[in-house]
Amino acid sequence: MNIFKISYKKARENGKEIYKGFGFRHHSDATQYYVHPNNQSQNGTTSLCQPIGEAVSLFSSLVRAVSRGEDDVTGDYFYNEDGSKVFLTIDVPEDWRREGVVEPGLYRYDALSEEDRVTIAAYDAMGRWIDGGMDHLGPLYKLLPCFCVLLARECRSDPGFGSAFMGYAESPAADAFVNLHEDFYQAHKLDEHEVSYANLSGFDPGDMLSFREGYKVVAENRKSLRQGRDIDVVPFDEDAFLPEHRPLIPSLPPEFQTPRAVRNICSAVTNGDVRAVLFHGPAGTGKTMSCKLVCQEVRLPIMDVVNCTESLDEFVLGKFIPEGDRIVFKESYVTKAIRDGGAVVFEEINFAKPQHLAFLNSLLDDNGFVRLDNGEVVRRHPDFRFFATMNMGYFGTKELNQALYNRFNAIVEIASLSDEAIARMLTARVPECKGKTDKILGVYHKLKRKIESEELDIVISPRNLENWARLAKYEGYMPAAEKTIVPIAKCDRVMEDVIRGILALYKWA
Repeated sequence: MNIFKISYKKARENGKEIYKGFGFRHHSDATQYYVHPNNQSQNGTTSLCQPIGEAVSLFSSLVRAVSRGEDDVTGDYFYNEDGSKVFLTIDVPEDWRREGVVEPGLYRYDALSEEDRVTIAAYDAMGRWIDGGMDHLGPLYKLLPCFCVLLARECRSDPGFGSAFMGYAESPAADAFVNLHEDFYQAHKLDEHEVSYANLSGFDPGDMLSFREGYKVVAENRKSLRQGRDIDVVPFDEDAFLPEHRPLIPSLPPEFQTPRAVRNICSAVTNGDVRAVLFHGPAGTGKTMSCKLVCQEVRLPIMDVVNCTESLDEFVLGKFIPEGDRIVFKESYVTKAIRDGGAVVFEEINFAKPQHLAFLNSLLDDNGFVRLDNGEVVRRHPDFRFFATMNMGYFGTKELNQALYNRFNAIVEIASLSDEAIARMLTARVPECKGKTDKILGVYHKLKRKIESEELDIVISPRNLENWARLAKYEGYMPAAEKTIVPIAKCDRVMEDVIRGILALYKWA
């Protein structure tokens, strides 16, 4: 049977609301949140159903309990290496019985998924199998364990879905709920399953992997990462660089604080164990600022910052120019840094044409050098350092050449700035916005969720927020947003109206 199609025809008689589903109901229109690329409905809309929605809620309660080390929802799921066989056991929380989501005498579900077969079982308060076939469960109650075990299987077989589901379980949100429901349905809407009801209390998952046990390792590694030790920074010697280059050592305002992940590579930069660093992450997260923070920490002058979308050409190392009655070769500040020591920063390096980056292969090799257009070979100074930034997967970017990518000694992902960091930056630069930072951040997060859930080719960053706050000093937040926040829609009138709707949720006066 096609239980995915059936799920849209079944709803509880005692109510059509999806329990713990953000107010969505059976057949709710969720188009404003997400439309799957393979959506084949006649009007291109996204609709939700009670059986799948409540399975997402129930299964996520188990995942959340495991990830937080709580015991309010007990159970586990077991799987083989490729995720093709999954066994799930879950104790149904009391409120699910109290609210009539499941039958009063139903306390535990077991479910086994193997190939196209799904076996389910229900148990009472004493752990006894409830005999009598599937009829006693009713159409919705028997779909619930089917979808729970299939969601577990999906998490194991599709790492992207599993990561998204874990993120949702740890921080539930309506848009993520819609995404998971729709992605799950669209991926399997044509699948046929043989569903049966049998006592699974004798099933032995001993040769299978346990999600609960496996997550303990994940939790320990996360804890270790969070508790990572701070490493003392060793700067360059005061006389390591030419006197005329020392003023180029960054001196940043105090609101910019060096994150631990960035600070802990600083001494490796000084000692030469890390000569080339690549910072990557979303727009506006401070990748270039991270380069400057490293150089400030280690007292390293930045000789040049090259924007690869505009400035990088075949003359990046220098070019011939007329000087009086002669043509002379004028070397660039990039070449000066290679020759005399210092840092260069290549912003958005994956926007560059590959031929303009070819010199980096020899420069960043063990015996680094570059060959100038005048024929001179410049050996890399021991104190030369190369920094680059990039946005992965953005429109107009290219995949970085693997040979070049491998030459970076450290590749650091810069995560989105925390609310605390953004608020600190805003109030330091625009003190007048101090009482509005919570509302500004509210707009920021709502727009980010919209952009990410629909995979839109637009970006909102802390820079937009700063521009908004600065202009709001003169004309108020709603008018200023028309010139700073609404334009991120890039003339998409529908998206512009969505942004205005989000702005209107807050009182700005």
